[in-house]
Amino acid sequence: MNRRDTLGNALLVLGVVALIGPALFPVQPVLYHDTGDGSPANESQLREQGYRIVAYENLSERGQRLYVETLRAGGEYTVPVGEGAPEFSYPDSERLGEMEDYDERRRLTTVVIERPPEAGLPPADEPLRAAEYSLRRERRERNEEGERVETPSEAAVEERQRAIARYDLVTTRTDKPPLTATPQLLRIVPALLGIFAIGTGGYLRSSP
Repeated sequence: MNRRDTLGNALLVLGVVALIGPALFPVQPVLYHDTGDGSPANESQLREQGYRIVAYENLSERGQRLYVETLRAGGEYTVPVGEGAPEFSYPDSERLGEMEDYDERRRLTTVVIERPPEAGLPPADEPLRAAEYSLRRERRERNEEGERVETPSEAAVEERQRAIARYDLVTTRTDKPPLTATPQLLRIVPALLGIFAIGTGGYLRSSP
């Protein structure tokens, strides 16, 4: 066996190991926290919809920290399983898949955080322009039902904005980490190296 074949065999073995290795160590799920979804509803409406409302100051220290970190991260934040907060439910995709009712799934995965007026918290990341949009949508629906509703006033828009800024929805779940997460990259890189090694090794073995 010449040197070319020896190198080709070594690369083939290395490539196979690089491809099989990640499969032996599956990526562990993480706990997701998402504050991207907002609601123009007030407290009574949220309670009627079945949401659980928790004042920020009544959250555990861990819950407060996770909420703040999620806001600072732009609306999505993950932690390893076991490092969540007791106030949040972290159902996995299998459990959610068993629930046919969307509203039921929504209530299970969502906690409404009542933000204090002055707490030095990062701003809620829901767009406040949604206030005017939601009021106009309600006006259109009521007009279609035969009611005569005037264009929302600035005071009404400001009141709706305060509601959006005060009641922040935190959605949580258990799922695989995003593809850009370190554990995923640690699987992708060996796989790419394995493909390259197998391709190069096969070329060396087959070439004259």
